[in-house]
Amino acid sequence: MRGTSCPGPIVEAKKLLNGMRKGEVLKLVSDCPGIRADVRSWVKATGMDLADARENAPGEYVFHIRKR
Repeated sequence: MRGTSCPGPIVEAKKLLNGMRKGEVLKLVSDCPGIRADVRSWVKATGMDLADARENAPGEYVFHIRKR
């Protein structure tokens, strides 16, 4: 979701996760400055599992979100 401003990456992640089975993992890559806080809040609110979160490169964030 590079180049997409918040909340775009969360909206797209939600759509993709809705089509996934329980236990599958979505890799979300974003350069949106507010994505770190947004993903953590969204995962907590929806009961998903944030399996991994890291800064891959300056300003580029990678998240692995497991559907529960």
